[in-house]
Amino acid sequence: MKKLVYKISIILLALFTSCSNDVEFSSDTEALNGFNIVENNVTSYVLNSGTPDKAIVLNWNAAAPGVSKVPTYKVLFFNADGELAMFISDDEGKKNQATLTFAQIDEALNAAGFASGAIAELQWQVVATNGDVEVFSAKNNISFTRFSDNGIKDFNLLAPDNNNLIKADIYGDPDGEVTFEWEPAETTMGSGTIEYTLLFDELDGDFSEPLITFPIDSGTSFTMTNAQIGAEFANTQNVIWTVQAKVTDGVTVLNAAKKYINWDVFVINELYLVGSHNGWDNATAVPFVNNGNGNFKLQIDLPENGEFKFLPTLGLWDGDWGEDPANPGKIIQDGEQNLTVTTAGTYIITVDFPTLSLTVTEFKAPDNLFMVGSINGWNNATAIPFYNDSNGVFSLTYDFDANSEFKFLPNLGAWDGDWGEDPENPGSLIQNGEQNIKIADAGKYVVIVDFNNLTVKTSAINNLFTVGSQNGWNNTDATQQFNTTGNGVFVRVQTFDAGSEFKLLPVSGSWDNDWGENPDSPGKLVQDGENNIPVANAGTYMISIDFNTLSYSLTEIPDNLYLVGSPNGWNNATAPAFTKLSEGVFEISQVLVASDEFKFLPVQGAWDNDWGVNPAYSGMLIRDGEQNVGAPGDGTYTIKADFNKGTVTIL
Repeated sequence: MKKLVYKISIILLALFTSCSNDVEFSSDTEALNGFNIVENNVTSYVLNSGTPDKAIVLNWNAAAPGVSKVPTYKVLFFNADGELAMFISDDEGKKNQATLTFAQIDEALNAAGFASGAIAELQWQVVATNGDVEVFSAKNNISFTRFSDNGIKDFNLLAPDNNNLIKADIYGDPDGEVTFEWEPAETTMGSGTIEYTLLFDELDGDFSEPLITFPIDSGTSFTMTNAQIGAEFANTQNVIWTVQAKVTDGVTVLNAAKKYINWDVFVINELYLVGSHNGWDNATAVPFVNNGNGNFKLQIDLPENGEFKFLPTLGLWDGDWGEDPANPGKIIQDGEQNLTVTTAGTYIITVDFPTLSLTVTEFKAPDNLFMVGSINGWNNATAIPFYNDSNGVFSLTYDFDANSEFKFLPNLGAWDGDWGEDPENPGSLIQNGEQNIKIADAGKYVVIVDFNNLTVKTSAINNLFTVGSQNGWNNTDATQQFNTTGNGVFVRVQTFDAGSEFKLLPVSGSWDNDWGENPDSPGKLVQDGENNIPVANAGTYMISIDFNTLSYSLTEIPDNLYLVGSPNGWNNATAPAFTKLSEGVFEISQVLVASDEFKFLPVQGAWDNDWGVNPAYSGMLIRDGEQNVGAPGDGTYTIKADFNKGTVTIL
């Protein structure tokens, strides 16, 4: 390639022939200190034939002069073959910057043999001289794309006006619109398709890495709703914007001259309650649940004559909200008063920023809960009862058909006070404007309704597996599967070492939706924030998992089993022994009459740790709270106790 010499100013300086380490110093020779190129965010430029006078500016730190000799500068460009071109800096070489137009750069690249539209990967360097010595900067990378055949002419942004303050009312008018408009860009050849992209950046940005981009499908305008503006610009309210035009079948791009926007956006994403309940400590204020669209809800226990207010930022008093003393039920920030409850209890507090309103309602969980829906033909008289744990949590298991729908009733046979899912906040419970809860896929599910946080959760429990110390925490071990009769209770026998731990998996090979012990309620099950289930002592246990009550039990199984009851006069010393068929499986043949009752003993002659049937689940074994087993009629029967399945059968 050819070596070219260009000048920016009127006078082209002669090429310097001396180098700082080759100078023969005399008494009037002056030194010249080193300097550095100022880093630029942009190192790649696409030259546009539609804007030939557009310029780039290269900057460097000034070289410190000696006593009287002011340095001058030149800029050198290199490719792999060596020096390509030279330009004199601004002000006839005196300024520590060089302003180069697209036309100048393209002319140099053309003369050097680069084809139209080609990319030139170069390096550039600055040389300073005071006539006595030369000092060289380090080389920096830079690339230019030559003029293509079809460039883009300058075009202008039309609206919104520069420095315009735009109010985006995301709560009161979320569908309100702001439209960005610009002139249609033209190509230098008058042909070719142009595509546009709307760009936003920080005030000191240059759009090389924009904050947000919006490709434009067609036309020369783009409309955003207030809701979109709130989502995108809540944390960056002062921005610059431009539109980038690009020839679709070429490489030329052009940004219109930028404009400034000041967004007036009020968005609140977090809210906290501070007051008597936490000693007015703003660092431990209690978070609300964000229901979306500026609506917040919190269920909380408040003391008698408790007072409180609201904070948008945890740990800070700035921007606090309270009740308008002249307008009860409304919130304000200035001149506000604390809110007060006179009676200790559980309250639901809602704050709605679109209407700047609040409600404080004392809440009591229902005593009962029933499920009604497509599962029972929407007959509220036959709604299915939940288990109540007396702590505001209700649970049940059910075999759902695909696309089942249901809701909840506090009173059997009445629709009053029904609960459903918040359509704006899936998984949350509401009473007004609710939608049905939906089950997409058929299967066995546990339904959990928690009135402590007003949530509903459905979780599939078609199968269950243990994983833990006993199998090296191998979640792919399918031998760890539980047995179930389909009633929501899962049972298996497992041998553990002392200090073992385990948890429960609904799907073998996956950790998703695993279950463990509720850290706040030992013996209870939970999916989120769970602990491993502990085993204190070594032994072989019947693990019983009851999803109807969200509970589990670990009971050591007997090595032997004896039958005691009316057939032998309830004499535990003469109780006949079962035959042990395998680990946890026992069988005996016994003559019975219809009125007979009996139970099982692990040790002949002792009543300790006796077993019977579960009063809640027919035919299931249980050791504590058991009932006697009843004879099915007169005859000789085979009685089988299977601790692996947790069942007793009489055949």
